[in-house]
Amino acid sequence: MKVAIVTGATGGIGKAVVEELKNKGYFVHEVSRKNCDVTNLDSIKTFMSNITNVDVLVNCAGRSHLGYIEDISEDDICSCFDTNALGTMRFCKAVLPIMKKQKNGYIVNIGSLRGIECCKGKASYSMSKFAVRAFSNTLGLEVKKYGINVTCINPGFVFTDLIKYRIAEENLKPEDIIQPSDIAKTVMYLLSLSDGATISELNMGDVWE
Repeated sequence: MKVAIVTGATGGIGKAVVEELKNKGYFVHEVSRKNCDVTNLDSIKTFMSNITNVDVLVNCAGRSHLGYIEDISEDDICSCFDTNALGTMRFCKAVLPIMKKQKNGYIVNIGSLRGIECCKGKASYSMSKFAVRAFSNTLGLEVKKYGINVTCINPGFVFTDLIKYRIAEENLKPEDIIQPSDIAKTVMYLLSLSDGATISELNMGDVWE
């Protein structure tokens, strides 16, 4: 049985990815705030201490922050960056020794179109997601020789509790934007490809001001 780790597993994108992987026969280690803090290296080491096989890592854990640059605090910026960018990096580093020993593995990191196209009031979030993209692309170059593929999925707005208010403002129906299940299915599509069919980045959906 293939083994996966999914961070941010209890809601939104992460929950959908967990369900899809389980439906395809994966054993899934679910990472949530209750059992592992992605901002704490010791917490991650404890979580990983009894895991000896990892075929897939999907980093979905993340947080957002709204605020104009002159108003946001350094703590706000650091908290967003620590979860989104450094949390992603920490879990990637934790699974790399296992995947390198296996000589195979797939890492999917959830970036954002806001890491490509900025808007007012989202500096903290955009900074962190730009970093996720840069890290993912660099990691992919470094680990390809070990049979490990890395893809950064950059979704636009996804139908989760965080943006339901925006859907009403834009007079949209839920089906007009990305569903968490769409991203889960995209993860499974990536896993179905041959080792040589590397997709370093994949953009999905739209964003608006």
